[in-house]
Amino acid sequence: MSEPMRLLETGLLPAQHNVAITAALAELHCAGQSPDTLRLCRYRPSVLVGRDQRIADAIRTKACQLRNVDVVHRMTDGGAVYMNPGMLGWELVADRSHFGDRLHRIAERICSGIAAGLARFGLPARYSLPCDVEVAGHSIAHSAGSLFGPTVVFQGTILIDVKRSDLTAFIRNGHALRRVSPLNSAEEFSILRDWLGRVPPVEELKALLVAALSFYWRRELRPASLTSPELNLVDRLGGKVEAVFP
Repeated sequence: MSEPMRLLETGLLPAQHNVAITAALAELHCAGQSPDTLRLCRYRPSVLVGRDQRIADAIRTKACQLRNVDVVHRMTDGGAVYMNPGMLGWELVADRSHFGDRLHRIAERICSGIAAGLARFGLPARYSLPCDVEVAGHSIAHSAGSLFGPTVVFQGTILIDVKRSDLTAFIRNGHALRRVSPLNSAEEFSILRDWLGRVPPVEELKALLVAALSFYWRRELRPASLTSPELNLVDRLGGKVEAVFP
């Protein structure tokens, strides 16, 4: 196996805090001050807008205001994505050379590992272009990433227990997910709850994913915490990341 990779679990946080953690990890990794890291996280109800998207084009403003859904720009490309506690978020901040020379190759390697984790539930999960994991042709885990010099930042979410209608209620048509053909219908999603006939505990899902990713990537995933420099930078960046609807 290659050298171990750090595993972070940061729990349920507001979108602003999660975005600040991602930015801090990316900045310090680019500077050679943070190790390759896989982070598992959860979000309070929010919409994460792609780095280059205009807020007004991407979201349904009134719906977000009425339901107290925060809207925050993330640092990766792609379309706007709704997040809530019924999903497990994951992100990889790592040396791109370990995963591929082009973003599409990196997406395949990462998403294939996620699919391998979901397959441990007995699901027919598979990687789907450009950066999805599907079960029976419907998206159950979608992702997006960007390259920053030698560093890749790749983020995604797995649908555990969420209302299908919420997945499209806050996002304008054509911006639901970053796909060749954007998903605009709630019926185009797979939910883990429906396939298993139960809501799996988040810890069970995490354990299966970590085991599968470690095997698929041939890297041990070692639990650890944010370092003091990372925490300090998160605090500084947190003040600069403002939700559109606090």
